[in-house]
Amino acid sequence: MKFGFFCFIFLIFSLNPVTYFTQIPVSKEISIHRLENHYKIKYVDVNTIELHSPNGRFRRCFDISDRGNRFDKITDDQVFDLINEDTTLYNWKYQRRKYIPVSSTYGYPLIIGDFNQNNKTDFAGSYFISGGGLLKSAIIELNPDTSYYVTIYPDSVEWVLSETDVDKDGLTEINFRRNQWFDNYESTHPDSFPDSLMFSHRMWEWSSSVSGETFKDLDNDGITDVLYTGDDTLSPWGQKVYVAEYDTILKHFVQRFRYAPPEWVLYLFSTGDFDEDGFQEFVTGTIHGDVYVWENTGNDSYQFIFSDTISAPNAYLTCATNDIDQNGKPEFFVGGSAYYYGIPASRVYWFEADGNNHYRKRWSIFLLGTDVLGNTVLYSYDVDKDKKDELVFCFSYVVVILKWNRSGYFDLFYLDWWENWDQEIQCVNVHTIFNDQIPSLFVGVMDWGVPPFTKSYLYSPEFHTSIIEPPDNISHDFVLYQNYPNPFNNSTNIVFKIKITALVNLAVYDITGKEVIRLIDNRKYYPGEHSISWDGRDQTGKEVSSGIYYYSLQSGSFWKTRKLVLLR
Repeated sequence: MKFGFFCFIFLIFSLNPVTYFTQIPVSKEISIHRLENHYKIKYVDVNTIELHSPNGRFRRCFDISDRGNRFDKITDDQVFDLINEDTTLYNWKYQRRKYIPVSSTYGYPLIIGDFNQNNKTDFAGSYFISGGGLLKSAIIELNPDTSYYVTIYPDSVEWVLSETDVDKDGLTEINFRRNQWFDNYESTHPDSFPDSLMFSHRMWEWSSSVSGETFKDLDNDGITDVLYTGDDTLSPWGQKVYVAEYDTILKHFVQRFRYAPPEWVLYLFSTGDFDEDGFQEFVTGTIHGDVYVWENTGNDSYQFIFSDTISAPNAYLTCATNDIDQNGKPEFFVGGSAYYYGIPASRVYWFEADGNNHYRKRWSIFLLGTDVLGNTVLYSYDVDKDKKDELVFCFSYVVVILKWNRSGYFDLFYLDWWENWDQEIQCVNVHTIFNDQIPSLFVGVMDWGVPPFTKSYLYSPEFHTSIIEPPDNISHDFVLYQNYPNPFNNSTNIVFKIKITALVNLAVYDITGKEVIRLIDNRKYYPGEHSISWDGRDQTGKEVSSGIYYYSLQSGSFWKTRKLVLLR
Protein backbone atom coordinates (compact mmCIF):
# COMPACT_ATOMS: atom_id res chain seq x y z
CA MET A 1 0.00 0.00 0.00
CA LYS A 2 1.34 3.43 -0.93
CA PHE A 3 0.50 6.77 0.61
CA GLY A 4 1.22 10.31 -0.39
CA PHE A 5 3.50 12.08 2.01
CA PHE A 6 0.83 13.91 3.96
CA CYS A 7 -1.23 10.75 4.39
CA PHE A 8 1.94 9.07 5.57
CA ILE A 9 2.51 11.69 8.23
CA PHE A 10 -0.98 12.23 9.55
CA LEU A 11 -2.44 8.76 9.08
CA ILE A 12 0.65 6.81 10.02
CA PHE A 13 -1.15 4.90 12.75
CA SER A 14 -4.68 4.82 11.36
CA LEU A 15 -4.62 3.58 7.80
CA ASN A 16 -1.62 1.29 7.69
CA PRO A 17 -2.39 -2.44 7.36
CA VAL A 18 -0.43 -3.15 10.52
CA THR A 19 -2.22 -0.62 12.70
CA TYR A 20 -2.19 -3.01 15.65
CA PHE A 21 1.20 -1.49 16.50
CA THR A 22 -0.50 1.72 17.64
CA GLN A 23 0.52 2.26 21.25
CA ILE A 24 0.55 -1.45 22.05
CA PRO A 25 0.66 -2.35 25.73
CA VAL A 26 2.12 -5.74 26.56
CA SER A 27 -1.32 -7.22 27.16
CA LYS A 28 -2.38 -6.10 23.69
CA GLU A 29 0.56 -7.81 22.02
CA ILE A 30 -0.14 -10.96 24.00
CA SER A 31 -3.78 -10.86 22.88
CA ILE A 32 -3.16 -10.11 19.21
CA HIS A 33 -0.37 -12.67 18.87
CA ARG A 34 -2.49 -15.15 20.86
CA LEU A 35 0.53 -15.88 22.99
CA GLU A 36 -1.60 -17.08 25.89
CA ASN A 37 -2.67 -20.03 23.70
CA HIS A 38 0.89 -21.10 22.95
CA TYR A 39 2.97 -20.11 25.98
CA LYS A 40 2.66 -20.06 29.73
CA ILE A 41 2.99 -16.42 30.76
CA LYS A 42 4.35 -15.25 34.09
CA TYR A 43 4.76 -11.66 35.24
CA VAL A 44 8.00 -11.76 37.24
CA ASP A 45 7.66 -8.10 38.25
CA VAL A 46 6.17 -4.91 36.83
CA ASN A 47 8.89 -4.69 34.15
CA THR A 48 9.62 -8.37 33.45
CA ILE A 49 7.60 -11.11 31.82
CA GLU A 50 8.51 -14.76 31.30
CA LEU A 51 7.26 -16.89 28.42
CA HIS A 52 7.78 -20.62 28.32
CA SER A 53 6.37 -23.39 26.21
CA PRO A 54 3.88 -25.84 27.76
CA ASN A 55 6.52 -28.58 27.78
CA GLY A 56 9.05 -26.25 29.42
CA ARG A 57 11.66 -26.63 26.66
CA PHE A 58 11.57 -22.96 25.68
CA ARG A 59 11.83 -20.34 28.40
CA ARG A 60 12.64 -16.67 27.90
CA CYS A 61 12.39 -13.51 30.00
CA PHE A 62 11.69 -10.07 28.54
CA ASP A 63 12.07 -6.54 29.85
CA ILE A 64 8.71 -4.95 29.00
CA SER A 65 9.38 -1.43 30.30
CA ASP A 66 8.68 1.33 27.80
CA ARG A 67 11.74 3.23 26.62
CA GLY A 68 9.60 6.34 26.04
CA ASN A 69 11.94 7.85 23.44
CA ARG A 70 10.42 10.35 21.06
CA PHE A 71 10.98 9.21 17.52
CA ASP A 72 12.40 12.58 16.52
CA LYS A 73 15.06 12.07 19.22
CA ILE A 74 16.27 8.74 17.88
CA THR A 75 19.87 9.17 16.75
CA ASP A 76 20.75 5.77 15.34
CA ASP A 77 22.86 5.71 12.20
CA GLN A 78 19.91 4.28 10.25
CA VAL A 79 16.20 4.13 10.97
CA PHE A 80 13.87 1.75 9.10
CA ASP A 81 10.14 2.37 9.47
CA LEU A 82 8.89 -1.13 8.71
CA ILE A 83 5.30 -0.26 9.59
CA ASN A 84 4.87 2.14 6.69
CA GLU A 85 7.28 0.61 4.19
CA ASP A 86 5.73 -0.39 0.85
CA THR A 87 6.23 -4.17 0.76
CA THR A 88 5.52 -4.34 -3.00
CA LEU A 89 9.00 -2.90 -3.48
CA TYR A 90 10.44 -6.12 -2.07
CA ASN A 91 8.07 -9.07 -2.33
CA TRP A 92 8.79 -9.55 -6.05
CA LYS A 93 12.26 -10.83 -5.11
CA TYR A 94 10.94 -14.18 -3.89
CA GLN A 95 8.01 -16.33 -5.00
CA ARG A 96 6.36 -18.69 -2.53
CA ARG A 97 6.14 -22.12 -4.15
CA LYS A 98 4.98 -24.65 -1.55
CA TYR A 99 5.70 -25.90 1.93
CA ILE A 100 7.36 -28.97 3.39
CA PRO A 101 5.97 -30.42 6.66
CA VAL A 102 8.97 -29.71 8.90
CA SER A 103 10.19 -26.61 10.66
CA SER A 104 12.63 -25.88 13.37
CA THR A 105 11.44 -24.17 16.53
CA TYR A 106 12.34 -21.21 18.75
CA GLY A 107 14.85 -19.75 16.30
CA TYR A 108 16.97 -22.84 15.72
CA PRO A 109 17.44 -23.09 11.94
CA LEU A 110 16.59 -26.16 9.92
CA ILE A 111 19.51 -28.45 9.15
CA ILE A 112 19.80 -28.64 5.37
CA GLY A 113 22.17 -30.87 3.39
CA ASP A 114 22.49 -34.12 1.46
CA PHE A 115 22.60 -36.47 4.43
CA ASN A 116 22.45 -39.74 2.46
CA GLN A 117 24.59 -38.52 -0.45
CA ASN A 118 22.09 -39.11 -3.27
CA ASN A 119 22.28 -35.57 -4.71
CA LYS A 120 18.93 -34.53 -3.24
CA THR A 121 18.32 -31.82 -0.67
CA ASP A 122 17.35 -33.04 2.79
CA PHE A 123 15.75 -31.04 5.62
CA ALA A 124 15.98 -32.10 9.25
CA GLY A 125 13.55 -30.41 11.62
CA SER A 126 10.57 -30.70 13.92
CA TYR A 127 7.57 -32.66 12.69
CA PHE A 128 4.09 -32.15 14.15
CA ILE A 129 1.16 -33.38 12.08
CA SER A 130 -1.80 -33.56 14.48
CA GLY A 131 -2.75 -31.94 17.74
CA GLY A 132 -3.06 -35.28 19.52
CA GLY A 133 0.56 -36.27 19.14
CA LEU A 134 3.89 -35.07 20.43
CA LEU A 135 6.46 -32.95 18.67
CA LYS A 136 8.84 -35.26 16.85
CA SER A 137 11.72 -34.86 14.44
CA ALA A 138 11.90 -35.91 10.82
CA ILE A 139 13.95 -35.64 7.65
CA ILE A 140 12.28 -34.47 4.46
CA GLU A 141 13.98 -35.36 1.18
CA LEU A 142 12.99 -32.90 -1.54
CA ASN A 143 12.71 -33.95 -5.18
CA PRO A 144 13.25 -31.59 -8.14
CA ASP A 145 9.48 -31.52 -8.77
CA THR A 146 9.09 -30.37 -5.11
CA SER A 147 7.49 -33.65 -4.05
CA TYR A 148 9.12 -35.11 -0.95
CA TYR A 149 9.76 -38.22 1.11
CA VAL A 150 9.39 -38.23 4.92
CA THR A 151 11.49 -40.18 7.43
CA ILE A 152 10.20 -39.82 11.01
CA TYR A 153 12.34 -40.40 14.08
CA PRO A 154 10.48 -42.69 16.50
CA ASP A 155 12.23 -41.44 19.63
CA SER A 156 11.23 -38.37 21.61
CA VAL A 157 13.77 -36.06 20.00
CA GLU A 158 12.05 -32.71 19.49
CA TRP A 159 14.13 -30.36 17.35
CA VAL A 160 17.44 -30.25 15.52
CA LEU A 161 20.59 -28.50 16.68
CA SER A 162 23.46 -29.15 14.28
CA GLU A 163 25.05 -31.42 11.69
CA THR A 164 28.46 -32.71 12.82
CA ASP A 165 31.10 -35.41 12.38
CA VAL A 166 32.55 -35.41 15.90
CA ASP A 167 34.28 -38.78 15.57
CA LYS A 168 35.82 -37.89 12.18
CA ASP A 169 34.68 -41.10 10.48
CA GLY A 170 33.13 -39.37 7.47
CA LEU A 171 29.57 -40.36 8.40
CA THR A 172 26.93 -37.66 8.80
CA GLU A 173 25.66 -36.93 12.32
CA ILE A 174 22.68 -34.86 13.41
CA ASN A 175 22.31 -33.65 16.98
CA PHE A 176 18.75 -33.45 18.30
CA ARG A 177 17.42 -31.78 21.42
CA ARG A 178 15.58 -34.13 23.81
CA ASN A 179 14.43 -32.55 27.03
CA GLN A 180 17.60 -31.68 28.98
CA TRP A 181 19.75 -33.75 26.66
CA PHE A 182 21.01 -33.60 23.13
CA ASP A 183 21.23 -36.90 21.25
CA ASN A 184 23.80 -37.62 18.56
CA TYR A 185 22.54 -39.77 15.68
CA GLU A 186 24.95 -41.05 13.02
CA SER A 187 24.46 -42.62 9.59
CA THR A 188 25.21 -46.35 9.65
CA HIS A 189 26.31 -46.15 6.00
CA PRO A 190 27.33 -43.24 3.75
CA ASP A 191 24.04 -43.60 1.83
CA SER A 192 21.73 -43.72 4.86
CA PHE A 193 20.18 -41.00 6.98
CA PRO A 194 21.58 -40.47 10.49
CA ASP A 195 19.54 -43.19 12.21
CA SER A 196 21.78 -44.73 14.88
CA LEU A 197 21.94 -43.19 18.37
CA MET A 198 25.61 -42.86 19.31
CA PHE A 199 25.50 -40.98 22.63
CA SER A 200 23.60 -38.38 24.66
CA HIS A 201 24.82 -35.33 26.57
CA ARG A 202 22.97 -33.84 29.50
CA MET A 203 23.10 -30.04 29.34
CA TRP A 204 21.25 -28.96 32.49
CA GLU A 205 20.34 -30.41 35.83
CA TRP A 206 18.16 -27.80 37.51
CA SER A 207 15.92 -25.66 35.31
CA SER A 208 14.71 -26.23 31.77
CA SER A 209 16.16 -23.05 30.34
CA VAL A 210 18.84 -24.23 27.93
CA SER A 211 19.63 -22.37 24.74
CA GLY A 212 22.29 -21.18 22.34
CA GLU A 213 23.66 -24.64 21.51
CA THR A 214 26.53 -23.90 19.12
CA PHE A 215 28.69 -26.72 17.75
CA LYS A 216 32.17 -25.54 16.76
CA ASP A 217 35.86 -26.15 17.41
CA LEU A 218 36.29 -23.23 19.80
CA ASP A 219 39.87 -23.96 20.92
CA ASN A 220 41.32 -24.92 17.52
CA ASP A 221 42.38 -28.42 18.59
CA GLY A 222 40.49 -30.22 15.83
CA ILE A 223 37.83 -31.53 18.23
CA THR A 224 34.20 -30.39 18.25
CA ASP A 225 32.98 -28.29 21.19
CA VAL A 226 29.43 -27.31 22.07
CA LEU A 227 28.68 -23.94 23.65
CA TYR A 228 25.38 -23.39 25.47
CA THR A 229 23.62 -21.76 28.42
CA GLY A 230 22.01 -23.75 31.19
CA ASP A 231 21.86 -24.22 34.93
CA ASP A 232 22.98 -26.70 37.56
CA THR A 233 22.68 -27.25 41.29
CA LEU A 234 25.95 -25.50 42.11
CA SER A 235 26.31 -21.97 43.44
CA PRO A 236 25.70 -19.33 42.24
CA TRP A 237 22.12 -19.97 41.14
CA GLY A 238 21.08 -18.85 37.69
CA GLN A 239 21.91 -19.23 34.04
CA LYS A 240 25.53 -20.10 33.26
CA VAL A 241 27.69 -20.43 30.16
CA TYR A 242 29.11 -23.88 29.42
CA VAL A 243 31.51 -25.40 26.92
CA ALA A 244 31.61 -29.18 26.52
CA GLU A 245 34.04 -31.03 24.26
CA TYR A 246 33.81 -34.39 22.53
CA ASP A 247 36.08 -36.87 24.31
CA THR A 248 37.67 -39.11 21.69
CA ILE A 249 38.29 -41.88 24.25
CA LEU A 250 34.97 -41.82 26.13
CA LYS A 251 33.07 -41.21 22.86
CA HIS A 252 30.78 -38.54 24.25
CA PHE A 253 30.88 -34.90 25.35
CA VAL A 254 32.48 -33.81 28.62
CA GLN A 255 32.05 -30.40 30.26
CA ARG A 256 35.26 -28.33 30.07
CA PHE A 257 34.16 -24.80 31.02
CA ARG A 258 31.56 -23.25 33.30
CA TYR A 259 31.06 -19.52 33.92
CA ALA A 260 28.45 -17.56 35.86
CA PRO A 261 28.21 -14.12 34.20
CA PRO A 262 27.20 -10.96 36.11
CA GLU A 263 23.78 -10.92 34.43
CA TRP A 264 22.41 -14.43 34.02
CA VAL A 265 19.41 -13.85 31.70
CA LEU A 266 21.05 -14.60 28.35
CA TYR A 267 20.34 -17.03 25.54
CA LEU A 268 22.13 -16.94 22.17
CA PHE A 269 25.73 -16.66 20.90
CA SER A 270 27.77 -15.53 17.94
CA THR A 271 31.30 -16.86 17.44
CA GLY A 272 34.44 -15.95 15.50
CA ASP A 273 37.97 -14.60 15.80
CA PHE A 274 36.75 -11.02 15.89
CA ASP A 275 40.05 -9.39 16.90
CA GLU A 276 42.03 -11.68 14.54
CA ASP A 277 44.58 -12.83 17.11
CA GLY A 278 44.20 -16.52 16.28
CA PHE A 279 41.84 -17.29 19.17
CA GLN A 280 38.09 -17.74 18.90
CA GLU A 281 35.67 -15.52 20.79
CA PHE A 282 32.01 -16.04 21.65
CA VAL A 283 29.55 -13.22 22.29
CA THR A 284 26.15 -12.93 23.93
CA GLY A 285 23.71 -10.26 25.11
CA THR A 286 21.47 -10.07 28.17
CA ILE A 287 17.99 -8.95 29.17
CA HIS A 288 19.31 -5.57 30.35
CA GLY A 289 21.45 -4.85 27.28
CA ASP A 290 24.80 -6.11 28.54
CA VAL A 291 27.22 -7.45 25.93
CA TYR A 292 29.69 -10.13 27.06
CA VAL A 293 32.67 -11.55 25.17
CA TRP A 294 34.78 -14.59 26.09
CA GLU A 295 37.98 -15.72 24.33
CA ASN A 296 39.71 -19.05 24.05
CA THR A 297 43.10 -18.86 25.79
CA GLY A 298 44.40 -22.37 25.16
CA ASN A 299 43.29 -25.98 25.15
CA ASP A 300 39.87 -26.16 26.86
CA SER A 301 40.53 -22.75 28.44
CA TYR A 302 38.36 -19.62 28.10
CA GLN A 303 38.46 -16.15 29.65
CA PHE A 304 35.90 -13.38 30.07
CA ILE A 305 37.62 -10.49 28.24
CA PHE A 306 35.15 -7.72 27.39
CA SER A 307 31.84 -6.22 28.39
CA ASP A 308 29.78 -3.30 27.16
CA THR A 309 26.18 -2.13 27.16
CA ILE A 310 23.77 -1.20 24.39
CA SER A 311 20.72 1.06 24.51
CA ALA A 312 18.32 -1.83 24.07
CA PRO A 313 17.03 -4.45 26.51
CA ASN A 314 16.36 -8.09 25.56
CA ALA A 315 19.66 -8.19 23.67
CA TYR A 316 19.05 -11.63 22.22
CA LEU A 317 19.70 -10.71 18.58
CA THR A 318 23.27 -11.62 17.65
CA CYS A 319 25.24 -12.89 14.67
CA ALA A 320 28.70 -12.72 13.11
CA THR A 321 29.42 -11.47 9.57
CA ASN A 322 32.35 -11.86 7.19
CA ASP A 323 33.77 -8.33 6.87
CA ILE A 324 30.78 -6.91 5.00
CA ASP A 325 32.38 -3.48 4.60
CA GLN A 326 35.67 -5.02 3.38
CA ASN A 327 37.89 -3.11 5.80
CA GLY A 328 39.73 -6.27 6.86
CA LYS A 329 37.83 -6.77 10.12
CA PRO A 330 35.07 -9.31 10.79
CA GLU A 331 32.02 -8.01 12.63
CA PHE A 332 29.53 -9.15 15.21
CA PHE A 333 26.10 -7.68 15.86
CA VAL A 334 24.13 -7.51 19.10
CA GLY A 335 20.66 -6.03 19.39
CA GLY A 336 17.45 -6.09 21.36
CA SER A 337 13.76 -5.23 21.15
CA ALA A 338 11.65 -2.94 23.33
CA TYR A 339 8.58 -0.72 23.37
CA TYR A 340 8.89 2.94 22.39
CA TYR A 341 5.72 4.78 23.35
CA GLY A 342 3.98 1.43 23.12
CA ILE A 343 5.33 0.57 19.66
CA PRO A 344 7.67 -2.44 19.42
CA ALA A 345 11.03 -1.79 17.79
CA SER A 346 14.50 -3.30 17.61
CA ARG A 347 17.88 -1.61 17.93
CA VAL A 348 20.98 -3.45 16.68
CA TYR A 349 24.63 -2.49 17.10
CA TRP A 350 27.57 -3.37 14.86
CA PHE A 351 30.73 -4.18 16.86
CA GLU A 352 34.25 -4.25 15.46
CA ALA A 353 37.67 -4.75 17.06
CA ASP A 354 39.70 -1.62 17.75
CA GLY A 355 42.48 -3.48 19.56
CA ASN A 356 43.31 -6.82 21.11
CA ASN A 357 40.33 -8.04 23.16
CA HIS A 358 38.55 -4.71 22.77
CA TYR A 359 35.62 -3.68 20.57
CA ARG A 360 33.80 -0.51 19.59
CA LYS A 361 30.29 0.18 18.35
CA ARG A 362 30.63 1.15 14.71
CA TRP A 363 27.00 1.46 13.55
CA SER A 364 23.49 1.26 14.93
CA ILE A 365 20.21 0.33 13.27
CA PHE A 366 16.68 1.08 14.49
CA LEU A 367 13.82 -1.06 13.13
CA LEU A 368 10.39 0.35 13.96
CA GLY A 369 7.56 -2.18 14.12
CA THR A 370 9.16 -5.52 15.00
CA ASP A 371 8.34 -7.77 17.98
CA VAL A 372 9.33 -7.73 21.63
CA LEU A 373 7.81 -10.99 22.87
CA GLY A 374 8.05 -14.40 21.29
CA ASN A 375 10.59 -15.45 18.72
CA THR A 376 13.25 -12.89 17.72
CA VAL A 377 16.42 -14.11 16.00
CA LEU A 378 19.18 -12.57 13.87
CA TYR A 379 21.03 -14.67 11.28
CA SER A 380 23.73 -13.90 8.74
CA TYR A 381 23.43 -15.41 5.26
CA ASP A 382 24.82 -14.55 1.83
CA VAL A 383 21.41 -14.29 0.17
CA ASP A 384 22.60 -13.06 -3.24
CA LYS A 385 25.90 -14.96 -3.64
CA ASP A 386 28.10 -11.85 -3.68
CA LYS A 387 30.38 -13.37 -1.00
CA LYS A 388 29.20 -10.85 1.61
CA ASP A 389 26.78 -11.68 4.39
CA GLU A 390 23.42 -10.02 4.80
CA LEU A 391 21.54 -9.53 8.08
CA VAL A 392 18.42 -11.72 8.17
CA PHE A 393 15.94 -10.92 10.96
CA CYS A 394 13.32 -13.44 12.03
CA PHE A 395 10.55 -11.98 14.15
CA SER A 396 7.29 -13.70 15.05
CA TYR A 397 5.39 -12.09 12.16
CA VAL A 398 7.91 -10.37 9.91
CA VAL A 399 11.08 -11.29 7.97
CA VAL A 400 13.60 -8.51 7.27
CA ILE A 401 16.83 -8.64 5.25
CA LEU A 402 19.36 -5.80 5.31
CA LYS A 403 22.24 -5.51 2.84
CA TRP A 404 25.33 -3.34 3.29
CA ASN A 405 26.00 -1.34 0.12
CA ARG A 406 29.03 0.30 -1.45
CA SER A 407 27.92 3.75 -0.32
CA GLY A 408 28.40 2.80 3.31
CA TYR A 409 24.93 2.09 4.70
CA PHE A 410 22.32 -0.67 4.82
CA ASP A 411 19.63 -1.10 2.19
CA LEU A 412 16.33 -2.72 3.03
CA PHE A 413 16.71 -5.72 0.75
CA TYR A 414 13.57 -7.68 1.66
CA LEU A 415 10.50 -7.22 3.86
CA ASP A 416 7.68 -9.71 4.33
CA TRP A 417 4.84 -9.20 6.80
CA TRP A 418 3.17 -12.46 7.76
CA GLU A 419 -0.57 -12.29 7.13
CA ASN A 420 -1.70 -15.47 8.90
CA TRP A 421 -2.04 -14.78 12.63
CA ASP A 422 -2.39 -18.53 13.29
CA GLN A 423 1.23 -18.99 12.19
CA GLU A 424 4.25 -17.83 14.18
CA ILE A 425 7.57 -17.65 12.33
CA GLN A 426 10.13 -19.93 13.97
CA CYS A 427 13.22 -19.79 11.79
CA VAL A 428 14.67 -18.63 8.47
CA ASN A 429 17.14 -20.56 6.30
CA VAL A 430 18.93 -19.62 3.09
CA HIS A 431 20.09 -22.55 0.95
CA THR A 432 20.72 -23.34 -2.71
CA ILE A 433 18.59 -26.15 -4.17
CA PHE A 434 18.02 -27.68 -7.61
CA ASN A 435 21.36 -26.29 -8.86
CA ASP A 436 20.01 -22.73 -8.75
CA GLN A 437 22.59 -19.96 -8.90
CA ILE A 438 20.85 -17.93 -6.19
CA PRO A 439 19.81 -19.58 -2.88
CA SER A 440 16.19 -20.01 -1.89
CA LEU A 441 14.57 -18.72 1.27
CA PHE A 442 12.92 -21.13 3.72
CA VAL A 443 10.61 -19.65 6.35
CA GLY A 444 9.66 -22.13 9.07
CA VAL A 445 6.45 -21.59 11.04
CA MET A 446 4.42 -23.16 13.78
CA ASP A 447 0.85 -23.26 12.48
CA TRP A 448 -1.61 -23.22 15.35
CA GLY A 449 -4.63 -23.49 13.06
CA VAL A 450 -4.18 -25.95 10.19
CA PRO A 451 -2.12 -29.17 10.20
CA PRO A 452 0.65 -29.94 9.62
CA PHE A 453 1.46 -27.70 12.54
CA THR A 454 5.12 -27.49 11.56
CA LYS A 455 5.87 -26.35 8.03
CA SER A 456 8.52 -24.46 6.10
CA TYR A 457 7.61 -22.36 3.08
CA LEU A 458 9.93 -22.46 0.08
CA TYR A 459 10.56 -19.08 -1.55
CA SER A 460 12.39 -19.27 -4.86
CA PRO A 461 14.48 -16.23 -5.85
CA GLU A 462 13.24 -14.04 -8.68
CA PHE A 463 16.40 -11.89 -8.88
CA HIS A 464 19.54 -13.12 -10.59
CA THR A 465 22.30 -10.57 -10.02
CA SER A 466 24.01 -9.01 -7.01
CA ILE A 467 23.00 -5.55 -8.27
CA ILE A 468 19.29 -5.73 -7.58
CA GLU A 469 16.65 -3.26 -8.63
CA PRO A 470 12.87 -3.69 -8.76
CA PRO A 471 11.27 -4.47 -12.12
CA ASP A 472 9.84 -1.58 -14.13
CA ASN A 473 6.27 -2.23 -13.08
CA ILE A 474 7.28 -1.46 -9.49
CA SER A 475 9.90 1.26 -9.80
CA HIS A 476 8.09 2.80 -12.78
CA ASP A 477 10.32 5.45 -14.30
CA PHE A 478 11.67 6.92 -11.07
CA VAL A 479 14.08 5.82 -8.34
CA LEU A 480 14.72 7.80 -5.15
CA TYR A 481 17.83 6.69 -3.29
CA GLN A 482 18.64 6.94 0.39
CA ASN A 483 20.47 10.16 1.17
CA TYR A 484 24.14 10.04 2.09
CA PRO A 485 25.65 10.56 4.50
CA ASN A 486 22.84 9.63 6.86
CA PRO A 487 22.77 10.80 9.60
CA PHE A 488 24.48 14.05 8.57
CA ASN A 489 25.69 17.23 10.21
CA ASN A 490 26.54 19.89 7.65
CA SER A 491 25.22 18.63 4.33
CA THR A 492 23.69 15.55 2.74
CA ASN A 493 23.18 14.44 -0.87
CA ILE A 494 19.85 13.29 -2.27
CA VAL A 495 20.10 11.29 -5.49
CA PHE A 496 17.29 10.27 -7.81
CA LYS A 497 17.15 8.64 -11.22
CA ILE A 498 14.51 9.09 -13.92
CA LYS A 499 14.02 7.27 -17.22
CA ILE A 500 11.88 9.87 -18.93
CA THR A 501 11.80 13.64 -19.24
CA ALA A 502 9.55 14.88 -16.44
CA LEU A 503 8.62 17.77 -14.16
CA VAL A 504 9.99 16.99 -10.70
CA ASN A 505 9.30 18.23 -7.16
CA LEU A 506 11.55 17.45 -4.22
CA ALA A 507 10.76 18.72 -0.72
CA VAL A 508 11.85 18.11 2.87
CA TYR A 509 9.27 17.82 5.67
CA ASP A 510 9.52 17.67 9.45
CA ILE A 511 8.00 15.00 11.66
CA THR A 512 4.63 16.82 11.75
CA GLY A 513 4.33 16.97 7.97
CA LYS A 514 5.18 20.65 7.68
CA GLU A 515 7.26 21.54 4.63
CA VAL A 516 10.75 22.68 5.68
CA ILE A 517 12.19 23.49 2.28
CA ARG A 518 11.39 22.83 -1.37
CA LEU A 519 14.64 21.80 -3.02
CA ILE A 520 13.14 21.31 -6.50
CA ASP A 521 9.99 23.16 -7.55
CA ASN A 522 8.32 21.73 -10.66
CA ARG A 523 11.55 21.72 -12.64
CA LYS A 524 12.09 19.78 -15.86
CA TYR A 525 14.66 16.98 -15.65
CA TYR A 526 15.94 14.73 -18.41
CA PRO A 527 16.64 10.98 -18.19
CA GLY A 528 19.58 10.12 -15.99
CA GLU A 529 20.81 10.29 -12.42
CA HIS A 530 20.60 13.62 -10.61
CA SER A 531 21.87 14.84 -7.24
CA ILE A 532 20.97 17.77 -5.02
CA SER A 533 22.33 18.67 -1.59
CA TRP A 534 20.58 19.95 1.52
CA ASP A 535 22.48 21.91 4.16
CA GLY A 536 19.96 21.49 6.97
CA ARG A 537 18.35 24.92 6.54
CA ASP A 538 14.73 25.85 5.97
CA GLN A 539 13.25 28.00 3.20
CA THR A 540 14.39 31.21 4.98
CA GLY A 541 17.97 30.02 5.42
CA LYS A 542 17.61 29.27 9.13
CA GLU A 543 19.26 26.14 10.52
CA VAL A 544 16.72 23.53 11.60
CA SER A 545 17.11 21.45 14.74
CA SER A 546 18.38 17.89 15.02
CA GLY A 547 15.83 15.18 14.39
CA ILE A 548 14.12 12.96 11.85
CA TYR A 549 12.98 14.53 8.56
CA TYR A 550 11.38 13.17 5.41
CA TYR A 551 12.20 13.98 1.81
CA SER A 552 9.73 13.30 -0.98
CA LEU A 553 10.17 13.04 -4.72
CA GLN A 554 7.01 13.70 -6.74
CA SER A 555 6.32 13.69 -10.45
CA GLY A 556 2.82 13.18 -11.82
CA SER A 557 1.29 10.23 -9.98
CA PHE A 558 4.66 9.02 -8.69
CA TRP A 559 5.42 9.85 -5.06
CA LYS A 560 8.23 8.34 -3.00
CA THR A 561 9.25 9.34 0.54
CA ARG A 562 12.37 8.44 2.50
CA LYS A 563 13.64 9.29 5.95
CA LEU A 564 16.82 11.15 6.93
CA VAL A 565 18.39 12.10 10.25
CA LEU A 566 20.05 15.45 11.04
CA LEU A 567 22.50 15.58 13.95
CA ARG A 568 23.82 18.96 15.11
